Parts: sequence; C-alpha cells; structure tokens
Amino acid sequence: MSEPLELRAELERTPLGAVHVFTIVTLSCALLFDGYNVFAPAYVIPSAAKAWLLSPSESGLLVSSGLVGFMIGSLANGPIADRLGRKPTLLGALLVAALMNFATAAWGDSYARFLGLRLATGVGLGMILPISVTLVNELVPRRHVNTVMGWVMTGWSLGGVAAALAANALVSSRGWPALFAVGALAAPLIGVAALALPESPQLLLARRRPKEARAVMARLAPARAQAYATAELVLREPTGHAGSFARLLSGGYRRGTLVVWACTGLSLFAIFGLSSWIPDILLRRGAGMGASFKLSAVLQFAGVLGGIGCGWAADRAGRERALSVIWLTGAAALAGLALLNVAASNLTFMVLAGFCVIGAQPVLNNRTAALYETAIRGTGVGAQLGVGRLGGILGPYLGGWLQQLFPGSSALLLCLAATMLCCALCLQLLSSGPALTSYPAR
Repeated sequence: MSEPLELRAELERTPLGAVHVFTIVTLSCALLFDGYNVFAPAYVIPSAAKAWLLSPSESGLLVSSGLVGFMIGSLANGPIADRLGRKPTLLGALLVAALMNFATAAWGDSYARFLGLRLATGVGLGMILPISVTLVNELVPRRHVNTVMGWVMTGWSLGGVAAALAANALVSSRGWPALFAVGALAAPLIGVAALALPESPQLLLARRRPKEARAVMARLAPARAQAYATAELVLREPTGHAGSFARLLSGGYRRGTLVVWACTGLSLFAIFGLSSWIPDILLRRGAGMGASFKLSAVLQFAGVLGGIGCGWAADRAGRERALSVIWLTGAAALAGLALLNVAASNLTFMVLAGFCVIGAQPVLNNRTAALYETAIRGTGVGAQLGVGRLGGILGPYLGGWLQQLFPGSSALLLCLAATMLCCALCLQLLSSGPALTSYPAR
C-alpha cells in the first residue's frame, strides 16, 4: 500500500463527473416519485370531500395520514441506513412505496382504507429524502453540496408539478384513483438505482469495507483510479455509535439537533399547509378546478427554481445568512397572499412563496447533515426529517381547522407567514454561541 489517503480530503479534490451526474439524476427521480405522492392527495380533497361527506379537518387528514407514515419512515431510516447502507435502504423504500401506490389505486375506495394505505405508503417514502440528503453530503465536495442538493430537490418539486398536471388531466375524466396508478409507474427506477447508484464510500470505510470504498472512489475520480487501486484510505472521524439517537442529543450535538428539529418542523408546517390547501383556496377565490390545479403547478415549479436558487445563494453567502433572508421573504409573500386577493398579486405572491418556502428546505437539510459524522449522519438527517414531519402532519390538518374557525384563507396564510418568521428567529441559535458539534461543519 502507498501512503494513506484521507477519504474526505480526496472527495474534496474530486471534480464533479459522470457518476455525480448520474447520482443527481437518479436521486432527483426518486424524489420526483416522493414529491408526486406527497402532493397527489391534495387533489383528492375536492372530490373525496363531497363523496365521503368530509369536514375540512377530516379532508386535511387525507394528506396528513401519508405524512404520519413519512415521519415513521424518516425515523426508521437512520438506524437502517447507518447499518445496512444507503443504497439498499433506498431500494427497499422505493419498492414499498410503489406497491402501496398500486394498492391505493386498486383498493383505496373508502375514507378509512385510503388513510391506512397512505400511512403505509408514507413509511416507504419517508426514507427517500433523508437517504438522498445523506448520499449527496457523502459523495459531493463541500463547495458544491448546496447547489447539487438544490438540483436533486428539483425532483421533489417537479413531483408536485407532475401531481398537479396529472390531476388536471385525470381526475375529472378517470377519477382520483388514476393519480396513484401513475405513481406506481416509478417501479422501474428501482432497477436503475440497483445497477448503477454508488454506495457512500465513507460508510463503506467506516464499516471496514475498504476494497469497495476504493472502487467507488475510482468511479468518482477515474483519473485517479490507479492510485486508489493500491491506496490505503483512512477516515479521520469517529466511526462508532452507528444509528444512535441518544448521541444526537448528547452534549456536543444537542443544541444544533434541537435547533434544526424546530426549524424543520416549522418549515414543513408551512410547506405542507400551503401546498395541501392552495388548490382549494384558489377554487374558493373564484378559479375553476382546472385553473386552480394549473396554478398549483406554478407554485411547485417556483419551488423547483427556489431549490436551485437558494442552494446557489447558500454556497456563496453561507447557509445561515441565506436561510434567514429567504425565510423572511417567504413570510412577507405569505402575508401578502393573505391580505390581498387580486389575480395578479395572487400569482406574484404565490410564486415568491413557492420559491422561498419550498426552496429553502434543501439548504436546511444540508445544514443538518453537516452537524454529524458519517456513523450517525443517516440517523441525524432521518431524525431531523422524522421529527420535522410533525409540522408537516399538522400543516394540512390545522389548516382545515383554521378555515373552519375563521372562514376564508387569510387566517391560514397569516399563520404560515408567522411560522416562516419563527424559522428565521430559531436559526439565530444555530449561528450564535459556542460550537455546536465536535465534527467540523461543512
């Protein structure tokens, strides 16, 4: 063996290449499947509420039931992915979600059965995002990680666009079960990911599988393949405590963990509260069903641009500074949407809200991944998104209650604006005071 090579330093020197591009595309497609499934139930609400005689709060559970499953899946993801690997966990999650989509299309013909099937679907889907965040942070140089994650997350927002367009094309003619039949078509992605998606070289090395880690590095940097064939790779960070939830709340990590949990809960409350109710809000503001679904697609497409734009800003201005400005701008846009009801202002504020509210989440996910070392990173990101899903669950449900208590959409939208303001305030705890972790922040 030649002189030892430190793995993280090698990754930092690796240029973005074909394997990175394939990984970005594959994870983006997985997240498109994820995003499609997250937002598809929002387009079930208008039809199912009439057919099943549901109140607004009961209608909100059509979305929230899947988010409960997401929370379970996100929390289960970390211990599984930190022990079995990122890639096999992702493949299993995609398989569960595809099968449950088919089951929803075929058998989700009652309120209770629909809720149960969406809960099961969410368990699979809840693992996809934390694994994607973890893989990006373990395969991509730090200087590019926010921008790359923004591109990966375009899949999630494009999934929301696809759900809106599919609803517009299918719900009136074929009924809402057709939405979930479309979602099941993502099954071929499992084969593609199984054949070519790389495993995390950091996890392989931490699990004492150096030969496989060298093979992955040779794929990531073909110009150095010969050097990696004989090199001894070393990982200069702790490798114990795999999948340890207790460690996330230990002295070195506690403050950062609690801050990102709070910010994620608030952020997902706003994202899912807005995305779940915007079709219904637009319908009640006078848009037809087709127009409201198309405008909902505009909201999600703004999130696509926001993921890229916010990632670019974070790589240049720093995550904390960029997130604070983005969340404050999102709060202002939501307040404007609440207080004004004019066609032009509705569109402007909705695009700005989509860009900022949805687009900021990938940057927050990367900030979370940077808090933890390889051995517990999957657990850390999974716990962040799992605990944060409580906010996502409450967004659609409390959105329904707010509209029951205060007729109209203003109270809901002002509540969402307040959560964005709270996100910006909570974030100040992350950048002030003593160091939050013993592992070097990225």
